[in-house]
Amino acid sequence: MTLPNRLGGQVAIVTGAAGDLGSAIAARLRLQGVHVALLDHDGPTLIQRHGPGAVAQPAGAPDTGSAGRALVLPACDIRDADQVHAAVERVVGHFGSVRILVNNAATVTPKCSVAGLSVPQWREALDVNLTGAWLMTRACWPHLVAARGGVVLNVASQMGHVASPGGGAYGVSKAGLVALARAIAVDGAAHGIRGLSLSPGAIMTSRLTDRYGSPQAVSAALASKYLAGEIGSAEEVAEAAWYLLNGGPFLNGCDLLVDGGYTTV
Repeated sequence: MTLPNRLGGQVAIVTGAAGDLGSAIAARLRLQGVHVALLDHDGPTLIQRHGPGAVAQPAGAPDTGSAGRALVLPACDIRDADQVHAAVERVVGHFGSVRILVNNAATVTPKCSVAGLSVPQWREALDVNLTGAWLMTRACWPHLVAARGGVVLNVASQMGHVASPGGGAYGVSKAGLVALARAIAVDGAAHGIRGLSLSPGAIMTSRLTDRYGSPQAVSAALASKYLAGEIGSAEEVAEAAWYLLNGGPFLNGCDLLVDGGYTTV
């Protein structure tokens, strides 16, 4: 059964849109006729990836025949409340509304024990990954209320459910995103606002290939940790994001793990 497209013609903001996951989610939304405002602190990469005609079609995705428009926003630091407010108001001024927010922007702290992290490293993880998502949500909230409904999706991580050596600050920030999504669901229920989170496992992105040196090296190091026996793709995450965003009222307040079975064992 194919679910109806409930979001065609609506307006979304995707943070971290210069990265692999943000880019794939934005492409999936546009393929379904959603107009997408693309936000990142890395302005040049954002323009390079999402300039005119730069949207790729995920493999196997249905073609609606009417792609959504894109608005590439000026570089924005989501830790800064004033920059966040200005970015959201620019989106509303351009498209007239906003109904969808994907909090995808993230930073990764150096591998270090919780006792060894510096105060700036701890704050960086929480400020970007968690507080930035809250600032974006707060800035969008009055527009979601005015539109009589909408959806906020926080891209968390499997590491919000389990711990890994040296990954404490990152894991705490991602667990916070899961909790924030639930709070959004509770506080937004009276306004028709849904709150959701998506927790990917290891995904074959440039962040991992840069760390390990090649896709083959990533697979050699990590694939055996997953029941799937392989690393996930950005397109799989984008498909899961579309499922959550396009869901009905009963799909609310939950977290979807797309982790190849990592957290089951």
